[in-house]
Formats: sequence, C-alpha cells, structure tokens
Amino acid sequence: MLLDLTLRREMSRNFGGAFTVLFTVVITLMLIRILGQASDGQASPQDVFLLIGLTALSYLQIVITLSLFLAVLLTFTRMWLDSEMTIWRTTGVGRLRLMISVLRFSWPILLLIAALTLFAWPWANQQSTALRIRFEQRSDISRVAPGQFRESASGKRVFFIDKGAQAGGVAHDIFIRDDTSGQTVLITARSAQVQRIDGQPFLVLSNGNRYAHTPGQANYTITSFDSLDMRLDATIGLSNVADNKTGPVNWLTQPNRNVPTEYLFNPAIPNWLGELSWRLGVPLSAALLALMALPLASGSVRTGRAGSLISAILVYLIYFNLLNVLQGWISEGRVGFTSGFLLVHGGAVLLLLLLLMRGNGWLHRLWPVRARSGAHA
Repeated sequence: MLLDLTLRREMSRNFGGAFTVLFTVVITLMLIRILGQASDGQASPQDVFLLIGLTALSYLQIVITLSLFLAVLLTFTRMWLDSEMTIWRTTGVGRLRLMISVLRFSWPILLLIAALTLFAWPWANQQSTALRIRFEQRSDISRVAPGQFRESASGKRVFFIDKGAQAGGVAHDIFIRDDTSGQTVLITARSAQVQRIDGQPFLVLSNGNRYAHTPGQANYTITSFDSLDMRLDATIGLSNVADNKTGPVNWLTQPNRNVPTEYLFNPAIPNWLGELSWRLGVPLSAALLALMALPLASGSVRTGRAGSLISAILVYLIYFNLLNVLQGWISEGRVGFTSGFLLVHGGAVLLLLLLLMRGNGWLHRLWPVRARSGAHA
C-alpha cells in the first residue's frame, strides 16, 4: 500500500540519520574513556580498539532503541506539521492502521534489539572482562607506561620507568618502592628486564642501589648491586573467563551482566532475576516506545516540533530509568520479578492507551460528562 511504502521510506531515512549521530556520539565517548583508562594503566593500549568495539556492541541495543523511537517520532511529526496526516485521516486511515504500519517497519529492528540484549550483551561483557583481567594478570613492570608512576596489582609496590625506556624489552632508569617485606625499600637501577626463573616471572635489575628502612627506626641500609632479582606479582582474577578455560564456569563469581541469559531464569538468585528483567524489558520497551511515538507526534500541532521532541525524550528517559530502578528493586528483593515487571511495563501500556485516547478525543468527551454530573449533583 502507498501508506506503508511512504512511511517505510521516511522512517528508514530518519532511522539511519538518528543512528549515525547517536552511534558516533557513543563511539566518541567510549574512545575518550578507554583511552583515558589505557593512559592510566587500567587497560592495555594494544586492546583499545577491541575494547571500544566490545563496549559499543554492549550498548548497541540502547542506541537502536532510541534511533527507532526518534525515527517514528520525527516521521509523524513532519506529517502532522505539513498537514499530510490530516489528508490521510480524511481518507479513512485511523490510529490502528498507522500502528500496524509502524510495527511492520519495526519488527526486524525489534528482533535485532532482542538478539543484541539477550545474547550479544553478555558475550561482549564477558570478552571485555577477560581482556581487562588478562591485563591485570600481566607482570607488574609490563603494565608500567614510561614517565608515569604505577602501582602493582597487590598495591604494595610502585614503579617508575623513565620516558624513552622499554626499547627491545629492556627498561631503563627504574625506580621502585617496595613495601612487601614489612620494610620500606627504595630501589633504583640503570636497567631492568622481565625474565622467567623456574617458571615464575622475575624482574632482573642491573646496576643500582637498594635503600631499606624499617618504620620506627632511624637506621637505613644502603646496598649497591650489579644484579638483583625481584619476584613479580602473579595476580589471579576471575577464573575460566580470563583464562579461556574449557571447564565449567562458576557464574556466581561473575558480574551479573556477564551471565548468559539462559542461566538467569533462577528464582533463587535475585540478582540474576534483576538482570533478566532488564534484558527482557529492553526489546519490550523498544516496541512500546515506537508505538508511543505515534500519539506523541500529534502534539506537535499545538506545541511545535521542539515541544513534541522534548516531551518524547522525557518519556524515553523516565521509561528507561524505571527499567534500571526495577532491576535494582528485584535484585534487592524489594519486589517480585512478575509483579515488578507487570508494574513497569503495564504502566507503559496504560500510558500508551491514554495517549491514544487523548488523540482520539475520548478524554475530552468524558471530561464534560463528569463535569456536568458534578454540577448536577
């Protein structure tokens, strides 16, 4: 039908434009954040682009949901402002027919949102966690960026490597503060290199001095050395996920966002039910928001394009904040999964019905009746 073709073409164009802008903003923010983490020694510089890709994949369903909402909203706002919607309505096209057209356009996008939320979201979070843990498990010295002070994984050592070091695997001009032995030990060395001795990582320091001080005493011990071996931390993070083991994973030790969806259907673990409510709620909210955009756009006749857009964004923000609140409440055991899920999404359905009734004038027709009844009484 001509209506479906017209709507599909314009909504596709608006969806593409909204997605491009929103995804660019997300990628930019992720790039700034992850580059900052890499410069602070919290992430490997070699994994920056992989982490950006995984993080973007994690939040892709949110970007697509908002893009779909804006696509429907902008399409019908334009049609109302140009009186095109008035023409369609005079030909007998009602709200129900328009909602069917919106769903015909939206269903492939809704399936994509569901797949991203239920499957891609936990997988991407697992991979991001694994990358970060593998970086944390690296030896202390290999995580030190030249020219910056860095703490070891245990928090009991501080390393500094002069700028321009680490050429050929050998670091130059090293400073180390070591509090692992109950003493405060300061070590300076001309060069250092990580080597494995009996399978354990050691930092082999060359041509330096060692200053040892016991807190509460006035004596210092100063030792010059040609070579000094220092055992590095062997940090252990979350097992299996970080080590890529093939054995069973204990998902109870993992963050909720990492747990595969099929494991979340466990009424004995409230945290998992809270995560499940969020994952199921995202695709459902995407469908309801796409339908809400239709009556919200009709308000542009009175408030203009800006007013319609502001009210729609407020609805979106409130809805998604309620999803997060619901997740927290279920995780804390304050509400049950079924009752909380029905409360939030049932409220969204009720809001959709009220918006449709307002657009059809039902509320305006009911109000005078109530007013006259009150006056008669």
